[in-house]
Amino acid sequence: MRVCQKCQGSMVLERAVDFQVGLAIFVYACLNCGCRVPAQKDPQPVAK
Repeated sequence: MRVCQKCQGSMVLERAVDFQVGLAIFVYACLNCGCRVPAQKDPQPVAK
C-alpha cells in the first residue's frame, strides 16, 4: 500500500472515468485527505 506524501495516510487504487470524452485512468487516492496521484501515465479509452 502506498503512503500519501501530503498527510502520510493510506492510499488505495481507484479508477477515474470521464464519460463525456470516454477516457479512464487509474489513480491512487488518499483515504485521509483525498489527495489523488496518477498511477498510470496516459488515460485509456473506456471499453463498451
